[in-house]
Amino acid sequence: MNATKLLLQQVAINLLVAATIVQPGLTALLADASGEVNLQSQVLAYEPPARGAPGNRGDTGSREFPHFIVLIPAVNIGLTAIARPTFWLYLPDSFPDRIPFEFVLRDEQQAVVFRTSFPLKKTAEIASFCLPESAPLLEIGNKYSWHFFCGTTCRYGSVERVALKPEILLQLETASPRQRVLLLARSGLWYETITELIALRDKLLSQLQAATLEERLLIYAENDLQYEALAELTGFEKISSLATLEADWNALLQHPSVRLDGIVSTSFLEV
Repeated sequence: MNATKLLLQQVAINLLVAATIVQPGLTALLADASGEVNLQSQVLAYEPPARGAPGNRGDTGSREFPHFIVLIPAVNIGLTAIARPTFWLYLPDSFPDRIPFEFVLRDEQQAVVFRTSFPLKKTAEIASFCLPESAPLLEIGNKYSWHFFCGTTCRYGSVERVALKPEILLQLETASPRQRVLLLARSGLWYETITELIALRDKLLSQLQAATLEERLLIYAENDLQYEALAELTGFEKISSLATLEADWNALLQHPSVRLDGIVSTSFLEV
């Protein structure tokens, strides 16, 4: 048995001991007066850039068809620290199952630096498009405008690549998967935050599906999900298997500079 598993087992044992000690007050710890789950002390805190950009993400009540929304803050700009970020689109129930898209990327002088067409297959209400290897690398310090075309509908906004401080890079290297998401959000990296949050959800849903109780506790410990571990050990059914990540998702969409919570109605476990 390796050192990592031994450490995780010890964490799980500590959670079990803590749960035994605090069992009478666990409900008060995990829920507020209304009975709703309260994870406010742990949830994601997004720090947006103090600037905006022209854009139309698709939330203006338009009756265009096909209608879709690009998941971008209300200020129409998101930061990234990587050369080829992933973009996320919200496709309502009425959206066709498979339809061609065109993506255009322009530099600050509005010159086209990349253009491609692709079929977007709707497997859920949220779909992604990652800049392919054929696209040029985004340069640090540069801002680009992006455009998604589908039929006569156009959505556009901006992405700016920034450099991270060495200490942030070091923290990201040693952080747990969820702590990485929280750190990316605090660093204002919109594209990485939403991408890694959804990727973490997908990984955990797959891992937890057939896991034993011991395995689930190890998974929770490894991913900094103490509330879920305590809730499972004590049978607190109001908490789902990924309640902390759901709280992170909701906090991201509800941020005053994002304002997507009334638009993207899909549950985080279903996106």
